[in-house]
Amino acid sequence: MNLAPEPPTMDLASASRRGRPNEERTVDLSAQSARHLLPDGLTSTDPAPPPDLPTPDLATLPEATWHDESGKPFALAPARTGIHLGTGRDGRPVALDCPRAEGTRIAVLGESLFGRVVALRLLATGSMVTAATKDPGRWSGIRAAVGGRLAFTEDPGAWPRQTPAPPGVDAGPQALVCDQRRAPSTAAAAGPWRTVLHVTRRAPRLPRGGAFWHRPDAVLALGAEYAEPIGYLLGPEAARLTSELAPGEIVLFRPTATEILRPDIAPGENALLTPGAPPPAPRR
Repeated sequence: MNLAPEPPTMDLASASRRGRPNEERTVDLSAQSARHLLPDGLTSTDPAPPPDLPTPDLATLPEATWHDESGKPFALAPARTGIHLGTGRDGRPVALDCPRAEGTRIAVLGESLFGRVVALRLLATGSMVTAATKDPGRWSGIRAAVGGRLAFTEDPGAWPRQTPAPPGVDAGPQALVCDQRRAPSTAAAAGPWRTVLHVTRRAPRLPRGGAFWHRPDAVLALGAEYAEPIGYLLGPEAARLTSELAPGEIVLFRPTATEILRPDIAPGENALLTPGAPPPAPRR
């Protein structure tokens, strides 16, 4: 591969010398020299005089009365935010709607690495994460970075040990990330400020053993090879979309929208997610 030569660097000092005229010109910015630039009797350390503005007569200001005759009630709802997942085909960022005030169930078909990606980003939002995992060693990089904010359990039914709360309150939002073969109970996500994610390469058969996968808040397929189980879960159109994924693409199914994206993983995240792996080669 032929690379174009890099542009020559510029020595700012020599460039400055080349641009000088023969005779140096300096400006004396001392208070004595600058005093002649100010009005008589005002030095550079004197405060500026206040503006002489008249105070308006409030009694002369116009009055207005605003009436809302619609009578329609309104409600305030939490803003929909989430953790960043990747970039869609249209170039826009795609987020996963968690943590949120409602309990959230996320079902993922793919490698367990994706669960650690979501866990790391939930930790960055202030959530406390519990991992129900068959391989705690793969979490060692994250554990070294966050300490006690990441816990482990062999029994998802015993979660959560702390009461979930809004961000900044008590223990804050709680998240359970499970990569065990058996999915957590649907009751685990029944409550505010709790996120439960199950990631597996084999979708449980519904309804027996797969209640968690029945109408979750989000379903993700991490490659075209999961088209068949996605079809079993969500129907033929979802299977077709999954089968047409390009290498490196994943699909996010939600009740309101379906989005195809490429995950974004920062180098720092990669180092925590895959401890012991060689660092990525620098870009040229």
